[in-house]
Amino acid sequence: MVDNTAFRDAEAVMAHLRALRQELLTTSIEPTGDQARSGLTAPQIELIRSLVTEGSATVTELARRLSLSHSTTSGIVDRLQARGLVTREVDVNDRRFTRVQVTEPVQGYTREISEGPYGRLTRALDAASPAERKAVLDGLETLRALLSR
Repeated sequence: MVDNTAFRDAEAVMAHLRALRQELLTTSIEPTGDQARSGLTAPQIELIRSLVTEGSATVTELARRLSLSHSTTSGIVDRLQARGLVTREVDVNDRRFTRVQVTEPVQGYTREISEGPYGRLTRALDAASPAERKAVLDGLETLRALLSR
């Protein structure tokens, strides 16, 4: 028979493992860090993809890229701006124009996607002290040794 305390500890370990998996394998495009479904529409995703891959653009340029009307594109940008996913800034070369660009949370999201879980884990361990890194590794080695008994 398994000790009740050991069972509770096993539940706690599993909860930590699930949380770690969630933290390492999911990223968020939302500035608030909400990792629930983004709720973005296909045109919104396509507009963000265009900005990430092709760089900042005016609304007119985005409308051409996406084959949408100017008013539709402007509305998409408005909704993404309200969510903190894009910004409109005055064009430094021609102040008559504003350029749309993705915000830092979106840039971070695309970096995390391209790096995968190793990038995120590497950054977390880089920020840890040597003693913290050793404690993490020792704990994981101990758990693996216990599981292989």
